[in-house]
Amino acid sequence: MDRPVTLKAAAVQVSAGLILGLSAVIYAISYAALMFSGQLAPLLPYAITVTLITAAVGGFYGLFSEEPTIVSGPDSNTSSVIAGMLLTATAAALPGPQMLEHALVLLALASFTCAVAYLAIERYRLARLVRFIPFQVMAGFLASAGWLMASGALNIVAGTPLTRAGLQALLEQPWRPELLAGLALAGVLAALNKRFKPALAVPLFIVVVSVAINLVTRVGCPHVAACAADTWFFQPFDRLPWVAPWHLQVDATLLHQLPVLLPSFIAVAFVGTLTVLLSLSSLEHTYQRDFRLEPALRVHGLMTLLASALGGYVLAVSVGRSVMLRQTGGGRLSGLVSALVCLGMLFGLAWVVAWIPKVALGALVLVLGVGMLRQWFWDLRTRLPRADWLQIGGILVCVVLFGYVVGFLVGLLAACIFFVVTYSRMPAIRLATTLATVRSSVIREVEDQQFLSSAGSTCRVGRFEGYVFFGVANSIYEWYRTGDGADFRLLVLDFSHARGMDHSAATVIARIVRAEAQRGGRVILAASSAARQVLDANLPAEAAGVLEVTDSFDTALEHAEEAVLALRPVADAGGGAAASPALRWLDAAAEREAFLAFTQNLQLRAGDQLFAETQASTEMYFIESGCLEVVKANGVQQPFRLAKVVAGSMIGEMALYSGEPRTASVRAAQESELLMLTLEAWQRMQRDRPELARALDRHVIRGLANRVSRTSAALSQQDA
Repeated sequence: MDRPVTLKAAAVQVSAGLILGLSAVIYAISYAALMFSGQLAPLLPYAITVTLITAAVGGFYGLFSEEPTIVSGPDSNTSSVIAGMLLTATAAALPGPQMLEHALVLLALASFTCAVAYLAIERYRLARLVRFIPFQVMAGFLASAGWLMASGALNIVAGTPLTRAGLQALLEQPWRPELLAGLALAGVLAALNKRFKPALAVPLFIVVVSVAINLVTRVGCPHVAACAADTWFFQPFDRLPWVAPWHLQVDATLLHQLPVLLPSFIAVAFVGTLTVLLSLSSLEHTYQRDFRLEPALRVHGLMTLLASALGGYVLAVSVGRSVMLRQTGGGRLSGLVSALVCLGMLFGLAWVVAWIPKVALGALVLVLGVGMLRQWFWDLRTRLPRADWLQIGGILVCVVLFGYVVGFLVGLLAACIFFVVTYSRMPAIRLATTLATVRSSVIREVEDQQFLSSAGSTCRVGRFEGYVFFGVANSIYEWYRTGDGADFRLLVLDFSHARGMDHSAATVIARIVRAEAQRGGRVILAASSAARQVLDANLPAEAAGVLEVTDSFDTALEHAEEAVLALRPVADAGGGAAASPALRWLDAAAEREAFLAFTQNLQLRAGDQLFAETQASTEMYFIESGCLEVVKANGVQQPFRLAKVVAGSMIGEMALYSGEPRTASVRAAQESELLMLTLEAWQRMQRDRPELARALDRHVIRGLANRVSRTSAALSQQDA
């Protein structure tokens, strides 16, 4: 539930809403000019009415969205497809007097088709398929949005977008003081944003620049050609015409054209759906949070139906304006203010636009566009493999030259080809269990092992091998989501045998870490050196208090066991022999005192060897403090660790009972204190205190049974 809005926060949101509203008006006018071009150009005021109605309805999206700064409204992608549809219709010789009515009917039909597509995809829960789209495509989508924003900014300032036509216009008239002013103001705004919060810097910038430009051009040099009003300011609009949709009629001529235009309706629905899903999925990276795609599609479907019923058309999420609203401190109130600005334009308040310099808004849009280009293209050159970064560049070029749809398809195709060539082996979830059934190599006392068997179900364990890429990362996230957070306190993820990890997979792991941080959980992650390099560059700030990274699965399980054991209440056993960790298996303090009389105390320093492999000795030991390592020779290589023995455990019991030589070496991993029971003392115990000897027999049998169970679990891990 949202917190109450303070007066200061409301003022900031209103300011951000005014900026958003003016930006929406500018974009609405440009989309109208795009759709109603050629033979429809004389009908441009009607098209402006259509786009402003759509922008006004979109201003209410923040009231129903889980993120109040996400902006919806008319979109360049759907507008370009609709422009092509209307171009086809006019090329088919629409009757002159009915051209307007036919164009508006086609807009309404295309909008209805898109709304049905939104609602159908939401109904059948198909939106999550977008999460299988690779990170390179997402980054290319965002970088392309930045490019188009920068191009649009130059078009706003001087009518010279980053296109062939814009370059030609610049060459024909190179002296453009407004363009130089716009670039200079963009640099000033970028510097201000670094020093102050955008919520403060942007409104102040707009007001100061507006006052300054008005004074210079309207007062200082009103008769100079370079200060002409149409160069520096937008032209106001008179009252805009509106045709009620319920008055539109479909005649026989238009009915004959509908089969030909049906693919265009489907294309509008496809592009609209793709724009909403890709924009939301891309904004997840910017906002560092997940969005529910199906509810967003449902709201867009209903709002598109409403907009078309009022005379508007398709709504879609705008990445650029969403980022702008977030950076300027916007909220739910900002969308309402933006809607009011658009309605004001419809009802005669267009004169306000005439006082806002083009260079002011153009500089703002340029800074945002260049920022997105830097974040999602230039900065990624050092964080991604060269092949992934080149894919993003290729998508950007395709979008610039051929549009969003072609860029998306080319990027997706390139990612698939790269996957087929490079990722020949698809990894799977090798092991999915809990700590109750899988253990580390640490030898613990019997009571600890029993507690882990009962309480280990609070720790989920997942093991993954091979190359972890975007498809597998999604399956990992789905596996994580299937667990009930109330049942698990700890999560162990093993990537120690992963041959590598791509950026998409790392962002999924970061998403899991953020989710655990929000619910107060803990993550222990075992990662190979290849996987760790990618993870280190993508882990969120919240990971510091939540995530622990180790270099082996066994170490991760060991730390998880210690975390679970720390949850067990520790009873006060008193002092002396009663407090001995190694003798907790004896119930009575008197029994511990009696048993202690048969043992000898032994002190080891770190690195001291207790006994060697093949050595003939018959003592067994109980660890009071510290820990030991069980190691075994491996030919000419360094000995490898078989197990770790911690305080409270025993070691060497097989030699005492069987008299066989030692099967492995044992050394102190740190300073340790042991209790040693010799063969002679054990025989004396059997004679003098047979009840203690029988208790020891039971303890040894239970310990051996636990070790057999742990060995079976380890073998099952290898076979899983």
